[in-house]
Amino acid sequence: MLRDSRAHNTKLVCWTVLAIIYLGFALRVVVAAYSSSDALGTELRGDLLHHQAAHNIAQGHGFVIDVGVPYSFNPPGYAFFLACSYLLFGEHWFAVAFSQASISMLSISFVYLAATKMFNTKSGMFAALFAALYPYTVYHSSRVMDTTLFTFIMIVIVCYCIHVWQNSHWKIWLFLGILLGLGCLVRTTMLAVFISISIWLIFVLDWRRGLASIAICSLGIMLVVLPWTLRNFVVERELIFISAKGMANTYIGNNQLTMEYIDQGISLDKLWQDDRFEWPPTGLSGPDERRWFLSNVVEFANKYPSDYYRLLYRKLFSFWSPHINPSVDYSGGRNVWSEDAGALFGFTFRYIRDVAYTVSYVILVILSVLGFVNSIGSRHEAWLVLLILLMYTLVNVLVWTSTRLRIPLDSLLSIFAGFGLWHVLHWRRVSEYSLRDSI
Repeated sequence: MLRDSRAHNTKLVCWTVLAIIYLGFALRVVVAAYSSSDALGTELRGDLLHHQAAHNIAQGHGFVIDVGVPYSFNPPGYAFFLACSYLLFGEHWFAVAFSQASISMLSISFVYLAATKMFNTKSGMFAALFAALYPYTVYHSSRVMDTTLFTFIMIVIVCYCIHVWQNSHWKIWLFLGILLGLGCLVRTTMLAVFISISIWLIFVLDWRRGLASIAICSLGIMLVVLPWTLRNFVVERELIFISAKGMANTYIGNNQLTMEYIDQGISLDKLWQDDRFEWPPTGLSGPDERRWFLSNVVEFANKYPSDYYRLLYRKLFSFWSPHINPSVDYSGGRNVWSEDAGALFGFTFRYIRDVAYTVSYVILVILSVLGFVNSIGSRHEAWLVLLILLMYTLVNVLVWTSTRLRIPLDSLLSIFAGFGLWHVLHWRRVSEYSLRDSI
C-alpha cells in the first residue's frame, strides 16, 4: 500500500513538472508569434550581427558578416546554434522561437533538478514554475539574442556542480571544463562562472584536491576554446582568445557619455552613432585598437575618479534594477511592445510589460533572498551560487550593464525562490496548526 502511494506521488510529480515545462514552452511560442513582425529581417529587434553570421554559416560562407572578410568580433557559439535552426526551419521567426523555447524547456528541467537536489521536490516544482513563467525570460527567448542559450549552459553547469562536486574522479572535472568552454564560446563572461567555481572548490574541497580539480577543469576549457583561438589567428593574423569585442565594450561602458545614455534609458550600442563619441584613430591594427580602448578607459578613470565611481555605482544599480533598461523604445525594430501598440483593457502593452517585469522581478528577489537565508548555513552549494552572482555582477559592472545581461542570474535565483516559497507555505501551515491547537 505504501509502495503504491509512493509510486502514485512520483507519477504525479512527473506529470506536474512536465505540465510546467510544456506550459513554459507554449507561452514562449505564443509570445514569439505575437512579436514575430520584428523577429527577423531589416526591423530585427535583437542582435543583427548574430543573425548575419548565422545566415552566412547556413549559406556555407562560414562565420563572417561580409563574405570574404575575416570576422571575430563576437564569440561563435550562438551564431552556429542559430544557423542550425535556420537550416532546419528556414530563416523564419518560428526557427528562433521553436529552438529557443526548446532549450528553455531543458533549462526549466535543470532548474527543477538543481532545486530538488539541494532542497526538496516541492521546492523544485516551485522553482520550475518560476523559471517557466518569468516574463523577462519568456520575452527574450523569442529574440535573436544569445541570452537563452547562455542561460541554458549556465544552469546545466550549476546543476552539474550541485550533483557531482563531491566526486573526485578526473573525468568529472574534465567534462565540467568542456561545458564551461562551450559557454565561453557563447559569451566570454562564462569565465566569471569558472572563477567562481574555482574559488568555491578550494573552500569546499581541501586546497590540494581543489587545485587539482581546477587544473583538470582548465584543461577541458582549453580543449574547447583553443581550436577557435587557432582559427582566429589563422584568419585575423593576431592572437584573439575567443572574441575581439571585450575592449570595445569596456570602452563603450566606461566613457564620459555612458552615464548620460544610461540615465536616458538608451542602449549603449547607440554610442557609435553619437557625433560626440571619440573613435579610435584610423589605420590602427587590431591589437593597437584594443590598447587604445583600454588606455582611454584608464585615462577616464584617472582623470575623473568621482565620475568613474559614480558610473560604477549607477551600472550596479542598473544591472539589478526593478525597471527595464535600456528602454525597449531605443533598441531598434518596429517595437510591437511600444506605446503605439495595441492595448489590453485600456492599458498599453508597454505598460503591461513594465509592470509584469517589475512585479515578477521583485517577487523573485524577495523569495530568493528568503531561500538563501534559510540555506546558506547548511548547503555548500548556496555559496557557489552566491559567488557566481557576485563575480558575474562585478564583471558586468566593470564592462557594460543592462537588465538583459542579468537574465541568466534570474534563472539561478529561481532555484532559491522555489525554496523560499516552500518556506513561506510551510510557515503558514505551521502557524495554522499552532493557532488551531491553542484554540
